[in-house]
Amino acid sequence: MDKLNNNKLVQKYSNLYRSVNEEFINIHPIQRGGLLTPEAYKALINYGDGYSICDNCLKGRIDEIENPPVVDFLKDMATFLGTDNVMPTAAARESKRLVMEALTKKHPKRKTVVIDSLAHYTTYLAIENNNLKAKEVPNSGEPEYILESENYENIINEVKNETGQLPLLIVLTHVDYKYGNYNNPKSIGEICKNYDIPFLLNAAYSAGILPINCTENDIDFIACSGHKSMAASGPIGLLGFSSHYYDDIIRFSEIKGNVTSKFFPNKICTVLGCPPVYGAPLITLMASFPTIVKRTQKENVDEESKKANYVINQIKDINGISIVGKLPKIHPLTNIKTECFAEIAKSHPRKGFFVRDEFKERGIIGMAPGISQEMKYNTYGLTWNQVKHFASAFLEIFEKYNLI
Repeated sequence: MDKLNNNKLVQKYSNLYRSVNEEFINIHPIQRGGLLTPEAYKALINYGDGYSICDNCLKGRIDEIENPPVVDFLKDMATFLGTDNVMPTAAARESKRLVMEALTKKHPKRKTVVIDSLAHYTTYLAIENNNLKAKEVPNSGEPEYILESENYENIINEVKNETGQLPLLIVLTHVDYKYGNYNNPKSIGEICKNYDIPFLLNAAYSAGILPINCTENDIDFIACSGHKSMAASGPIGLLGFSSHYYDDIIRFSEIKGNVTSKFFPNKICTVLGCPPVYGAPLITLMASFPTIVKRTQKENVDEESKKANYVINQIKDINGISIVGKLPKIHPLTNIKTECFAEIAKSHPRKGFFVRDEFKERGIIGMAPGISQEMKYNTYGLTWNQVKHFASAFLEIFEKYNLI
């Protein structure tokens, strides 16, 4: 085995630098909602060390730490989400996995999870990880990819007829990763309540950007992402859940060592004692929380939607450009087909990389490298001047290549 050379390690790892800075407008579709607030940057400096939040841990559980006020934060976050309880997790994907694991123990005969056909890949992997089966609810297809609530009821009955059991869980993606479609959970929640099936809302792309009230929408579980949508360092998620499922999620350890007689009755089995967010992830989420509450108020949500739709209205009539997903936009994550760019890429010396080059020359980054047929971007949190510059950059590039 080769020995490590410390000088080479220093050269390789001691000056890590990210080229994304204030000189550029970053429109990366999954980064806009996770940009840290000034308060979070300040907290990050103080709590960046691994177990820093645990300085004053008196009860052996991160969710019971009072300084910094983790206990208060979790209660306030539960109020914000309109649910009874909130527990930090490693990520929204981990929240989904934990719910499925808990429900599998509660309903061992139920083996099917009903999911929307716009679901994130981690929803599928959470199902697979728990040895369950996925049953998809179809969507309307191109160009809008709309989910209809009556299709959920149809699939529920299909599962019941095929397996003799109700589905274990119903999952709805609140805002999907591909098209940025907003899906209202109200009607799905009512269906789940009527059939007595647990309902999980995957709000990884929405909680912290759009308002959500679990109680008003009959949502039993909500999976959130701090690093995607709540201005926090990654990785951190949240699992919100109703009191009805408290004992299923907060399952305390009962094991005892046969030699040492060690036992850990204060530790939560489902998160292996404590969720692994001991420093930067949780403290930045807490520091950004007041901003999250403010930015999910109606006037701010409406303003962000206007920005997204402004860009769309500027470019939608260009030949070779088509907008994919429901319009007008509610969530600013946007998908566009760019056949005109794909045509140029065929003869361009930089192939599909020319798209990224052109935007970077205009101070805009976040485009997927080498892709010319389809683009995803997110204008969330940009100023109006930045939004207008982004739209103008499109028009300049179109004009440069004689597309308008």
